[in-house]
Amino acid sequence: MLVLDPQGAPINERTRVLTPKPAEPRALLSLIEHMASEQPHFVRVSCGFPGVVVHGVVRTAPNLGTERWQGFPLESALHEVLKRPVRVMNDADLQGYGVIRGTGVELVLTLGTGLGSALFVDGRLVPNLEFGHHPFRKGRTYEESVSNAELHRIGRKRWSRRVARAIAQLGPIFNYETLHLGGGNARHLTIELPEDVRLFTNVDGLGGGVRLWQ
Repeated sequence: MLVLDPQGAPINERTRVLTPKPAEPRALLSLIEHMASEQPHFVRVSCGFPGVVVHGVVRTAPNLGTERWQGFPLESALHEVLKRPVRVMNDADLQGYGVIRGTGVELVLTLGTGLGSALFVDGRLVPNLEFGHHPFRKGRTYEESVSNAELHRIGRKRWSRRVARAIAQLGPIFNYETLHLGGGNARHLTIELPEDVRLFTNVDGLGGGVRLWQ
């Protein structure tokens, strides 16, 4: 959680709290309400959610471990709790808005619990790409191959080589001009990245919360 000025610059330090377990909707809403009460003044809310979101309603939440998110009206529920205008979208899509340049084909990947993805063409979003769930190699998806669980299971060097193979495979599929690579686990990479791959931080990505309202 972070408060931004109208230009997207942070006003305060980013706040991080562990996701409740189980990650039920009401437990997460309660946590967000508490966190928001400790922030500087804000007038509207942008929310990135780890799953498919259509018109403010959650369709999938594969990494939260509960089916109660399916069909949950997150946007309206947050509006009720926070008493502010709210817009909700997939978290990788939101972070992408914060880092893209707005020209040509740009792919965004976030390395975290799983693998988030977003695709932009001349600054216009192709929503809810969820490319991480597509087949990658040896019968496993991209997400299963480069997830946080795999990072801890096989170590940084082997995991980084897998990320490199994923990048190499995605290039001729999307023919992007720039691949923006972020997420909390990007800092664990031990490989030299191609020239068309640009690293970004989570704070950079949170700047997409302003562009979401533009």
